[in-house]
Amino acid sequence: MQTPRNQRSRALRGWSSFVLACLLIPQPGLGDDRVEFFEKKIRPQLIEHCYQCHSADAAKKGKLKGNLQLDTRTGTRRGGDTRLAVVPGQPGKSLLVSALRHDGFEMPPDRQLPAHVIADFVLWIKQGAVDPRDGKPAERKNLIDWEQAREHWSFQSLSDSPPPQVDRANWIRTSVDRFIYTKLSEKGLTPTATADRRTLLRRTHFDLIGLPPSPQEVARFVGDPSPTAWQDLIDRLLQNRHYGERWARHWLDVARFGESQGASASLNRIRSGAFRYRDAVIRAFNEDMPFDEFVAAQVAPGRSALANDLAQFPHLGTSLEDADNPNDKLFHRLDDMVSATGSAFLGLTVGCARCHDHKIDPIPAEDYYRLTAVFFAQANVKPLAGKRAVPLEFTEPHLLAGGSWKRPVRKVSPGFVTVLMRAGQQSEDWLERSAEGKPGESPSEALDPRQGLAQWLTDVERGAGHLLARVIVNRLWQHHFGRGLVKTPNDFGRLGAKPSHPRLLDWLAGELIRNDWRLKPTHRLIMNSAAYRQASSDRWIENDADNQWVWHYRTRRMEAEIIRDNLLSVSGTLIPKMYGPSVNVGAKKTSQTERWRRSIYMLAPRFHAHPTLRVFDSVDNFQSVGERTVSTTPSSALFMLNAPFVWQQAELMAQRIKKEAGSGVEEQVDRIYEIAFARPPTAEERSLGIEFLQTASANGDSQTKPGLVQYCHSIMGLNEFIYVR
Repeated sequence: MQTPRNQRSRALRGWSSFVLACLLIPQPGLGDDRVEFFEKKIRPQLIEHCYQCHSADAAKKGKLKGNLQLDTRTGTRRGGDTRLAVVPGQPGKSLLVSALRHDGFEMPPDRQLPAHVIADFVLWIKQGAVDPRDGKPAERKNLIDWEQAREHWSFQSLSDSPPPQVDRANWIRTSVDRFIYTKLSEKGLTPTATADRRTLLRRTHFDLIGLPPSPQEVARFVGDPSPTAWQDLIDRLLQNRHYGERWARHWLDVARFGESQGASASLNRIRSGAFRYRDAVIRAFNEDMPFDEFVAAQVAPGRSALANDLAQFPHLGTSLEDADNPNDKLFHRLDDMVSATGSAFLGLTVGCARCHDHKIDPIPAEDYYRLTAVFFAQANVKPLAGKRAVPLEFTEPHLLAGGSWKRPVRKVSPGFVTVLMRAGQQSEDWLERSAEGKPGESPSEALDPRQGLAQWLTDVERGAGHLLARVIVNRLWQHHFGRGLVKTPNDFGRLGAKPSHPRLLDWLAGELIRNDWRLKPTHRLIMNSAAYRQASSDRWIENDADNQWVWHYRTRRMEAEIIRDNLLSVSGTLIPKMYGPSVNVGAKKTSQTERWRRSIYMLAPRFHAHPTLRVFDSVDNFQSVGERTVSTTPSSALFMLNAPFVWQQAELMAQRIKKEAGSGVEEQVDRIYEIAFARPPTAEERSLGIEFLQTASANGDSQTKPGLVQYCHSIMGLNEFIYVR
């Protein structure tokens, strides 16, 4: 005969399976963002502060100190006369960190570098000390062969190929499927059967609005006999006001949205008006603002209240500490603006051309500095280091050697990325306005360079518009399928991945443009496809574990914000209030009503992510993030098991269940599954749930939480609660 403890353990064994799964699933790598981090944060500091004494050039001059060379990966790892300079993954054992902190050794010897620079080195080493330098002298090309450079797939004009003909017409639902099925056939794979309606409903709700369907919405869709029930569902959700919140959160990752200065953990002042950018993005998505207009509003002066709020984009990044040299502050801000513009809109690591011509992509340093000239007037840096007056060395934009303001080369004028201009075009074609108001024709007056940038970014025929379209439709595909057609959403350059379906990518980009750059028609094209409606499967897992050929729907974990929103939603406590100043959830003065708003409205300071979000990999908002890291660690499992917030929501969910299902345990179990998973329990799940609730009721005491609370808590801990399939 089983004891109550054994019965309860049996009923909660799903939770144990969840914890075990969390412990066994490996953490994926961080990707090519670490290369960009080195190029932007580490190499410039090494060049400016270290190469004079620790480089091959210093050795040739007899000035090499400590037998340490820091101008190659090999030399950096090998170290000098003492111990290893850099031990990947272990900052504490890396002599370089000790020297930067002036702990035993002092580098540079005349002064300690700012705390944020040292923190960058610590983070670089902790993440593996990725260093693309191969130790060979760079072969500087005086001229780039632009014709050859433009042969890279992402720099070419959009192809004009129609959707292919296929021999399985009964599977095709939209033209998207023709491209997918053609690739599957080439690879010897077959698509997976369509998922059931409940699975599709839950998937679509989390994809489009980031919230679970209510039992009423489930009943409506499951019982809808209309042949257009699926299309009608998508249309309803695209018109739902929560759509803007869901998709704005994706864009805020790309825009490196943060609400604090981000100089350091101690100097991290909140920017009081930053929330207006977030609200403007939500409104833009809800209104289906054409994407070319959405982009233009973020880089050029606006003509409406919405555009003015979007124009905060260049200023969303981090600042240096007040005490830092204002010249460092100036070029830090300009670098942030240029790098974010390149990553967010073009999927290019333009920031890697700050110190030298880009090592991989055909982006010369001059292009980088001409882009800084576009934003130069926006930097607004005061000539102060703390309270001490320090003159700004530049009143006009300059090309710098090695990325250092101490090594100016010459003045530069505003300009753009040359490789993304059609042959014969030059930046000035977008920077001058004709008498009729058209850029580039019979110029009579100069444009604000930001307006010229907006024109160039969105010009499909002559400028960067073809790449802009590719990048955004790839982001849409990525968030619907968990993997972009281009696996590296922020890198469409030569280091990035090639598209798995290049013709489909170009066709979708063309459709976006033909639909006046509106995103909602692209959502419909993707979500109405048979490819999107496939069930999850393991049939071809050995052939294509990454699902790059889209033979099934890959199960995905929700993002941190959506996990929290889901907890609030199923407990019935989510406050649907939209817009307005961000909520400081941890502040004592914040009311409970405000605390339970959607996570997108939570204050987003740098360095201090909310614990509920941090444990599920909330975004690092120091730079543009195209794809979040998804780790599955014991800390996330323990959070769901022990966090007071989760127990609180379980108690509130139990109250909701009692109110909606009454006191009958069978009805309670059924209602819990409908609310949490949009489906009824299986026979085994129902039996276990009933058994647990009956046992808990018979053996409960004042020292333990009520059985219904414990059961709701165990449901929240199941894998299925935080995954979409």
